[in-house]
Amino acid sequence: MNQTEGKRIIGLDMHPDVFAAAALSVDARREHADWVQDRLATADLERWAKKQLRKEDVIVLEASGNSFEVAARLHALGHPAVVLESAQAGKIRDNFCNDDRHSAVKLAKVYRSGLAKEVWQPDAKTREYREVHFAHRNAVKDATRCRNRIRSFLNEHCVRLKAGVRLTQPSGEAIAKASKAWTPLQIELLSDAFAQLRQVEVRRKNLERLMVRELIANPRWASLWRLMGIRHRVAFALMAMVGEVHRFATAKKLVGYLGLAPRKTQSGNDKKGRDTGVGKFGRGDVRALLIQSAHNALIQRQSPWHKWGWKLLVKKHRNQAAAAIARKIIVSVWHLLMGHFTPLIEATDHLRVKLLRLATVVGKDGIKSLGFNDREAFVQAQIKSIQLST
Repeated sequence: MNQTEGKRIIGLDMHPDVFAAAALSVDARREHADWVQDRLATADLERWAKKQLRKEDVIVLEASGNSFEVAARLHALGHPAVVLESAQAGKIRDNFCNDDRHSAVKLAKVYRSGLAKEVWQPDAKTREYREVHFAHRNAVKDATRCRNRIRSFLNEHCVRLKAGVRLTQPSGEAIAKASKAWTPLQIELLSDAFAQLRQVEVRRKNLERLMVRELIANPRWASLWRLMGIRHRVAFALMAMVGEVHRFATAKKLVGYLGLAPRKTQSGNDKKGRDTGVGKFGRGDVRALLIQSAHNALIQRQSPWHKWGWKLLVKKHRNQAAAAIARKIIVSVWHLLMGHFTPLIEATDHLRVKLLRLATVVGKDGIKSLGFNDREAFVQAQIKSIQLST
C-alpha cells in the first residue's frame, strides 16, 4: 500500500511575508486541487495549520531560504513536512504558469508523481553550523572585495605594490600611502578602504576561532584533523553540511552528495558516451574547499596523495587529478567517521604542525579561554582527544 494513501498532500509555496497553500488528493485520477488558498500571512502559519490541516496530511515545500524553519514549525505541531530539492521541483514547476497559487498545486503534484527528491532536514544545531559556515564564506568574499578595491584604486594611479606587501597589516597601509603624493581627499579614501579591510578580516578570524571551538566540542569531527588536507575550515564545512554521516550508507553516497562523482552522458548512436566531469550538482561550496585541499596535496611531497596524484596527472588534466584526490579524501572522511580507521597511536609530525597552526588561529586569549595554559597544552589535548575518538 502506498504510504500516502488516504492522506491529502498540501503544497506550500512559502515567501517571507505570505504563502499559498493547495490541498491535493493522493488519488492520481483527480487532477484538480480540493482547495487553494493564497496571500496567507507567514506569521500566522501555526494558527492557519491548526485550523486547516489534519494530522494525516503530508505538507510539501520546495527547498528555499526559510523552508527548514517552516518545516520545523510544522513538525512541532505534529504535521509531517517534506522538503523537495529545489533544482528538480523548481524545473518541473516553472514549465507551467508560475504564480503562487499554481506553484502550490504543482508542488503537491510533483510530490505525488515521485519525480522530485526529498531533502534531508538538518536539526537545529546543524542549521546553526550552516549559518556559521555561510557567514565565514561571506566574510572571505568581503575581504577579497576589499583587497581588490584597494588594488584597483592604486592601479588607477599607476601604483603597483611589491609582492609580499600585506594589506591587512599597518605596514601595508603605510606603504600604500607613501607610494605617491596623494591629496588629502585621496588619503581619506585610502584610510576608509583599509579600515573596511581590517574590519572584515577581524570578522573572518573571529568566525574561524568559532569554528575551531565548535570542532573541539565535537571530537568525532575534530578527528578529521588527522587526515592530510583537512584543517578547521574543511572539517567544519563537512560537519555543517553532512550532519549525520550515518545517513550515507556508503562512501559513494557521500561522494555523490558533494558532487565529486564523475558523470557520463550517452544518447543515440553514441555507445561509449562522454565524461562530463564533476560539478553542476551537489554541495558546490564544500566541493570547492576539497578541490583546494587536493591541489595543495599535489604540491606537498609528504602527502599520501602526492605520488598517486602525479601518476594520474600524467594521463589527466590537473583539475581532473585534483577531483580524483578530493574523492579519495572524502572516502577517507566517511570511513573515519564510521569508525573504520585504526586508533591513532602516536601523533605524526604533520598532525603536530597542523595543530600548532590551529592554535595560532585560536590565539593566546582563545587558548586560555578554552582552559589551556599555552599552545603545547592545547596541542597535547587535541592529540589525546583524537586518539580517544578513533
